[in-house]
Amino acid sequence: MRIRVLFFGQLKEITGLAQEEAELSDGAKVDDLFERYGRRFPKLAEFRGSIATSVNQEYADWRQPLETGDEVAFLPPVSGG
Repeated sequence: MRIRVLFFGQLKEITGLAQEEAELSDGAKVDDLFERYGRRFPKLAEFRGSIATSVNQEYADWRQPLETGDEVAFLPPVSGG
């Protein structure tokens, strides 16, 4: 299946990507997608515990299954006060 992947903030800086198309096996979940990028960009994997995810512009759980045409965004930790 083909999905669109978006990176924001410092995650965009780490990967050098604002967006990319990805091919995944049927039944893949958000976590499977992130794991793939974590192997490609090891520094990205360090942020796993503080990254928020969304699927089709709605916050999503790491275990959410993906479908062809989905848009997945990885959102950096928010800082400030």
